[in-house]
Amino acid sequence: MVPTEEGAEGVPVGGGTGVAGPGSGTGFEILGGEVEHVNPQQPMTSLQYLPGQPITAQGLFLCAVIRALHQHHSCKMHPQWIGLITATLPYMGRVLRRVVASVTLQLCRNLDNLLQQYRYETGISDSRPPWMALCIPPDLILTVLEGVTAIIHYCLLDPSSQYHQLQVSVDQKHLAEARSGILSILHTIMSSVTLLWSLLHQADCSDKPATASACSTSNINLGSTKNLRQQILELLGPISMNHGAHFMAAIAYVWNERKQVKAPARNKVIPVASDEQLLLVELVRSVSAMRTETVMQTVKEVLKQPPAIAKDKKHLSLEVCMLQFFYAYVQRIPVSSLVDSWPSLLALLKDSVQLGLPAPGQFLILGVLNEFILKNPNLESKKDQRELQDVTHKIVEAIGTVAGSSLEQTTWLRRNLEVKPSPQIVVDGTNLETDVEDLMLTVMEASSFTPSVYSVHALTLLAEVLAHLLDMVFYSDEKERVIPLLVNIMHYVVPYLRNHSAHNAPSYRACIQLLSSLSGYQYTRRAWKKEAFDLFMDHTFFQMDSSCVSHWRAIIDHLMTHDKTTFRDLMTRVAVAQSSSLSLFTNRDAELEQRAMLLKRLAFTIYSSEVDQYQKYLPDIQERLVESLRLPQVPILHAQVFLFFRVLLLRMSPQHLTSLWPTMITELVQVFLLMEQELTADEDISRTSGPSVAGLEATYSGGNGFSTSYNSQRWLNLYLSACKLLDLALTLPPESLPQFQMYRWAFIPEASDDSGLEGRRQGTHQREFKPHVVRLAKLLRKRAKKNPEEDCSTRTLSWEPGHLMLTLYVIRNLEQLLPFFNLLSQVFNSKCSSRLGPAFSHNPTNGSFPGNKESHKLESQKVFWSRARQNIEEMFGASDTGIRNLCSREHTSPESEAVDGGRDGPWSVALCRRIIRGLEEGRRGSRTTASPLRLAHCRANTGITETRSVLGG
Repeated sequence: MVPTEEGAEGVPVGGGTGVAGPGSGTGFEILGGEVEHVNPQQPMTSLQYLPGQPITAQGLFLCAVIRALHQHHSCKMHPQWIGLITATLPYMGRVLRRVVASVTLQLCRNLDNLLQQYRYETGISDSRPPWMALCIPPDLILTVLEGVTAIIHYCLLDPSSQYHQLQVSVDQKHLAEARSGILSILHTIMSSVTLLWSLLHQADCSDKPATASACSTSNINLGSTKNLRQQILELLGPISMNHGAHFMAAIAYVWNERKQVKAPARNKVIPVASDEQLLLVELVRSVSAMRTETVMQTVKEVLKQPPAIAKDKKHLSLEVCMLQFFYAYVQRIPVSSLVDSWPSLLALLKDSVQLGLPAPGQFLILGVLNEFILKNPNLESKKDQRELQDVTHKIVEAIGTVAGSSLEQTTWLRRNLEVKPSPQIVVDGTNLETDVEDLMLTVMEASSFTPSVYSVHALTLLAEVLAHLLDMVFYSDEKERVIPLLVNIMHYVVPYLRNHSAHNAPSYRACIQLLSSLSGYQYTRRAWKKEAFDLFMDHTFFQMDSSCVSHWRAIIDHLMTHDKTTFRDLMTRVAVAQSSSLSLFTNRDAELEQRAMLLKRLAFTIYSSEVDQYQKYLPDIQERLVESLRLPQVPILHAQVFLFFRVLLLRMSPQHLTSLWPTMITELVQVFLLMEQELTADEDISRTSGPSVAGLEATYSGGNGFSTSYNSQRWLNLYLSACKLLDLALTLPPESLPQFQMYRWAFIPEASDDSGLEGRRQGTHQREFKPHVVRLAKLLRKRAKKNPEEDCSTRTLSWEPGHLMLTLYVIRNLEQLLPFFNLLSQVFNSKCSSRLGPAFSHNPTNGSFPGNKESHKLESQKVFWSRARQNIEEMFGASDTGIRNLCSREHTSPESEAVDGGRDGPWSVALCRRIIRGLEEGRRGSRTTASPLRLAHCRANTGITETRSVLGG
């Protein structure tokens, strides 16, 4: 019986193995009071015969049984050994605990190995078992399962019903010890049984012919899956009925073992159950004794007094695992069962709030409550509804406390809170600091963890469920009860939104999502209106991640739409800031930045609205823009005007912008002339080697005494904003900008014609007009050749109809705009009658759309431009204009080569002369008198008047 030849093949499969040391009386000792599995390779010195002891009490007997069950080459004898043990259970006496625990563990390991071997031989798994069984009886799995059932039921149930034919007196003390031993290893037994249940599920769901073919290649025969399922239910039914808490605790233990090894790309606060974990839910639902109400009561018992199992597992919170199972269970039971069990669920929720569960457990309690509300939003009894509201209030307050765990008071005298300067756990994304599912299993008593690591998770969960949950729980006549709760939540949310540091980014994203969800319900407005408006007016408002833009758009839209006073208040602030006079002690830079800030926020408000929502305020808005343009040499303010122009193009219908186009065109031409002046002055200075007195190096005093340097970052931002306006105007569909089609020849080269040649034939010697894009591209290429280290001409930009070309957030020098001008020169100088795709024709001589010939093509063009406009708005808000440009984040884009070109026309040349001559005259006088950007509004005798008559403005 003593093993001497097996060697390394004798390593048992499954859980931990303990080497039992020699003990007094029997040769075996239970270490630490826990059940230890007898090692099949037990040293020979501990197997000596003990005189005066019965055979069952001899260590030699138990070792022989374990060794026989361990021999994989003699599996055909295992049924006889199992029958021997089950038949002698009443005669075990004081060694009953040791025998039943050791034999049961060995049978479970045998079962695990058989299942692993079956999966390996049938190709389900590539993992080879530690040993391969031979000469396997056809019903071995069923026999092992029946033996485990007999042993467990003998210990856990009344043995007299099974052995009533034998007149054997069973010592209740020994039976209680055996029962305790079986319950302590119930989680291991459940692990093996659920593994078999999973394999049966795969066999039933797979293709029958394929399954039969796979089974023919295996030495193991599953037999009837129906019989095996029935045997599993016969095993678990009595256990769940008489020892429900231990049964559910074992389920929770196995739930933790079956979690996904690889986390998904996006982790949620409540982990998504794996397929193997969901099989545990189906198994529990299949046990007839575990009705829905019984499950809830048992889960509550486990949460109150968790059974002492799995002590070897570190950082394992059995309560959290139990609630994870229960959350998945609630998701999959019928609505009728859930409604009928409402009293039990209410008792579970109430007790859970008072138990002081770990933070992940509190998250799961809120998840369970949310699932109940989604399935059963209305309760018939008013008493039940009031109890539901009370428990919801308590649970949300508990989550709010966890959400504020990363905050601290500024001073002990004030209640103001601020964010602790410590790292925060990221909930979503691919580069996670900590696996969320591992955090869910963390024991909160561990010294290496503090509750603050869960603040982001709490905020994220509230953002996902709070708004809808409160709206469903509190009826229309009870909404006032929600306000105090939301005020407390906002007390924790606002400090996170005031902090724009990098380490607070996860909390900021979660809080802005929470505020966005709450703002969608008008009855919540009192709880967040003031705080949201103050945050909007804060000077650091635009310092955020681009993913937060959509949430802020929703918040601002709700803030301005739900009443008529907020938007008027914002308009009043803009008007007051522009009409206020400077005092002797006023800092001009600070005042201009304040004006630009307000203008920027007004632009963001309109961008957050629907099309034409603020159309009735357009005259006032236009007046604010004109007043901003009247200030000379203020690039920081004029850049925001160009930003505002772009917003208006996206949020106002074309017919409402007719009177604004002369202003936009005038300012755009003026900025391009200013850029051309700088580049030309630079070229003249380098040619004469004279002193640096103009261009980018020029610094002079304007008419108001305000010193201006054209090489400053503010002027570069102005140039970039003007180019982006042109980019947007060229990208939007022609029908959205009909007025711009009359101006585009002044900026970009279009299809070549013979108008210039015709003029020369008629004897007119007028100089051919070249668009601004062509002239600037030529000057920038010359400069790039002189500065090879800053040469951007080798880079390429791609052009696609319906997509913005200029995606830079900030530029450090003018050469970075060269690829943009090169691309415009190349794309729009094509001699083809249409652009590079079927989008639209840019040649004004051949109509508008090629779809005029075929009606179905016109329909497809409408769909194309609808998608293109949506794409432009997404780019505008998420990356280009909305936030990134305001945060001044750098971004580089590819660039391309250039092809020169130009266009003039019989009517456009005369009009162009008037426009350009008037603008140049204004530019020459701008350094001492009025701003060149005011030209369109103070000179009625220029070509702008003629342009307005053409547009009907």
